[in-house]
Parts: sequence; C-alpha cells; structure tokens
Amino acid sequence: MKTKLCVLACVALIAWGLKRHYADAPVDGLSWILAPTARLVGAISGTPFTAVPREGYFSAERLFLIEKSCAGVNFMIAAFAMVAFALLGRVRSVRAGAVVLGVSLLASYLAAVMVNTVRIVIAMWLTAHPVTLSSLTAADIHRLEGITVYFGGLVLLYELVRRADRVSVRHLALPLTCYYAITLAVPFLNGSAQAGDVFLTHALVVLLVPLVLIGGVCAILQIAQRVKAAVQLTTTVTGVVAAPSSPPSGRGMRNRWPSGDTA
Repeated sequence: MKTKLCVLACVALIAWGLKRHYADAPVDGLSWILAPTARLVGAISGTPFTAVPREGYFSAERLFLIEKSCAGVNFMIAAFAMVAFALLGRVRSVRAGAVVLGVSLLASYLAAVMVNTVRIVIAMWLTAHPVTLSSLTAADIHRLEGITVYFGGLVLLYELVRRADRVSVRHLALPLTCYYAITLAVPFLNGSAQAGDVFLTHALVVLLVPLVLIGGVCAILQIAQRVKAAVQLTTTVTGVVAAPSSPPSGRGMRNRWPSGDTA
C-alpha cells in the first residue's frame, strides 16, 4: 500500500513538473515534443515544416504554424496519469513502481506525438477546406475537433493499455476523469473562471462533447451486437431447415412390411 501511495505521489509530482515546464518554457524549449510532431505532420501531409526560432515550426506552403499551444503537453499529462492509474494494480514493489512510471511516461509521450499529429493534420485540412455552418464559427469547429481527437485518443490509449494488461473490465470513467481534470479542473484552479461567460461556454462544450461521444459509441456497439446476434440466429435457423432428414433404417422396413411366410 505504501509503495502505491509513493507511486501516486510521483505521478502527481511529474504531472505538476510537466505542467510548470509547459507554462514557463519558451517554444524553443518544447522542441522535444514539437520537433517529432512537426516531422510526422510533414510526412503525412507532404508539407515540409521549418523550425523558426521563438515561433515554432512553419510551413511556407500551407502558411501553417505549429506553435507552443500545439505541443500537446496537456494531453501527455492526462495520458500519463491515466496509464499510471490503469497499471497501479501491478505495483507490488519499488521496482514494479518504477517500471509503471517509466512505461506510463513513455506511452504518454508517444501517444501525445501521434494524437497531436492527427489533430494538426485534421486542422490543416479544415483550414484548406473551410466548413460553413451557420451556427458554428471556425473557432467552434476547431474546438470540437480538438476535443474529439484528444478524448478519442485517451480512450484508444486506455483500450490498448487495458488489453495489454489483460483486464477484461472496461472503466471509461478513468479516461473521462483524466480528461476533465486537465481541461476543466486545472484551468479553473488557475483562475480561468474569471473570464466569465467565455470560460463557462468553453467548459460546457468540454463537459458535454465527451459524454455525447461515449453515448454515440455505446449506441453503435449495441446496434452492432444486435445485428450480429440476428445474423447468427438467421444462420442457425437456415442451417437447421436446410439439413436433410435421415432415411429410415432397414430394421424399420422389416417391421413395416409382413414377411412372405404368412402365405
């Protein structure tokens, strides 16, 4: 129990350190995560990005800048805490706790680079192909895209960890809690609520979109299970109907017809 508490304390300390580093570091100090993200985005989109001091990574072809706010450090923090909590049951010694921390940190870093790459590639496509909706601005669409990709990335990472750890029970409350903590609780504690209606609107969207996504996925899974069950039932019934009946046995023929000795 003491070892697990020490691991949780280390998780909190590392998460706080990452948050402070992200808040205080200039954009050049985030090259450890921005550089691989920019290279991966460039490889997928076919657009080269060049490092610009104190600015970020810029594509002259697309006029698109990957700046500090695109680093994905907040996602990495949420992913790190989520993976560490998911693997907490494996902590039975100091060595196991160190392994859990190392695996959680590595998994969260790789996930942050890949998920953030997907988000930026989609953002680039939306910039080149603006979606015109009367009720939503470009900023609203960008926010919805970010919430969907980031929360979806957390859920996908959780599923991978759950399967790798061979845990049959699925608790979506864990990725949901970690996402809410980094997107709502931390900004609220930092004083973002002073923005008034702006923060309230943002918080409401952040609060509802993941719930809608979970509800939609659950509904799709339920429909898929019912369709699968219906197909299996139809296949079984069809197989029973199409099966040929067995011919009568020879003994049955002798019992049915009288022998010639009675004449």
